[in-house]
Amino acid sequence: MAAAALLLCVLSVLLSLSLLSRLWRRGDGRGPRWGALHLLHPQGALHLSRLARRHGPVLRLRAGGREVLVPSSVATIREALVRHWGDWLGRPHSYLGSLVSRGGRDLALGGPCPGWRRQRGAVRGALAQAGGHLGPLLWLQGQELCEELRSHGEAPLDPFEVFTFHTCSTIARLLFGELVPPPGELRAFSRCLGELLQVWGHSSVRVLDLLPLLRALPNPGLRKLLQLVQQRDTFVETQIQRHQACLSPPPDTVLGTLLGRNPGARGGPLSPPRLHMALVDLFIGGTETTAAALGWAVAFLLHRPELQARLRAELQGAQGPPGPGDVGRLPLLQATVSETLRLRPPAPLALPHCALRHTSRVQENPAEPIRPQRVPLRPIRSQYGPGKTPVRPEYAEYLPVNPRRAQ
Repeated sequence: MAAAALLLCVLSVLLSLSLLSRLWRRGDGRGPRWGALHLLHPQGALHLSRLARRHGPVLRLRAGGREVLVPSSVATIREALVRHWGDWLGRPHSYLGSLVSRGGRDLALGGPCPGWRRQRGAVRGALAQAGGHLGPLLWLQGQELCEELRSHGEAPLDPFEVFTFHTCSTIARLLFGELVPPPGELRAFSRCLGELLQVWGHSSVRVLDLLPLLRALPNPGLRKLLQLVQQRDTFVETQIQRHQACLSPPPDTVLGTLLGRNPGARGGPLSPPRLHMALVDLFIGGTETTAAALGWAVAFLLHRPELQARLRAELQGAQGPPGPGDVGRLPLLQATVSETLRLRPPAPLALPHCALRHTSRVQENPAEPIRPQRVPLRPIRSQYGPGKTPVRPEYAEYLPVNPRRAQ
């Protein structure tokens, strides 16, 4: 048995080296060496932006039998994902994405199909119905956040963990209303989400998408990822069952609407897998990204005490508690948020897109069409491109940046 396992490992390594040699080739000579393995670089978007300065605004990275295009300029990203977004609406198959999304049944990783479109419409309708409670909810959650920060006094603390919990708590109250779980469960769940995204981002785990033969070998990172996914799913399923078992659940919550208990909302009830992943999407899409942005904002403001004083005066001069629609009358706050997102965007990379039909968009040579289902598109969305401003294309998922590890 041991000899057979050793032989399997040797064969897997040899086959992986053979595949690496294919990934290393430049193909047509226009892309950098090592091909799609650049996507595993620990510096992520910063490394890709350096390559873009040397090889042009559209990187062509070989990934076995296909190419991955990485646009890094505003013009190419806008051309592909704004003006011609329908060409790139698809999603390439991802081994890891399928594991964490129940076979691609979420909005971020799933491809366009009738079920996906129904899920998108239902989630939008549910958020629109619950949007009226967002202002008071944010005010209440902000007060609790300030109270927790004051409770630490002069003792050192990690603000990122505090921001992560309160962001997760805000989303939970919007989703579940009065049936929100106790703070202890929410703290454990917010830590689970942070750790899940951290493990998913490790190169030892992400390489399984590029080198399928490595999936036959033991991978502690993958095992940890699956454990965290199970913990995440247990929490979400518990909340769904609690809502279904309640004799008079609050009807104006996102979950209540998705369960079909709000006749005024569009979309109607979803299937159990898509309902589950809709809730997961809302948690993952908003928790770490918002916490990362808040963490960077605090870090910048610590070095600008005069700006802190001006922000405090602007908020105190506002008529009543500011809500989500009042940012326009708080120009300094709006500028601070915009500058924080420009300097440290929580999502420097978008999820890969895949061409659904022949297109020549984002090509250096428009005469060479891109064949459908062959070339994923992975845009860089950050300030890293020389002289560029961030672009936020549709259908993109955020890859959070942890302020604690930033330089």
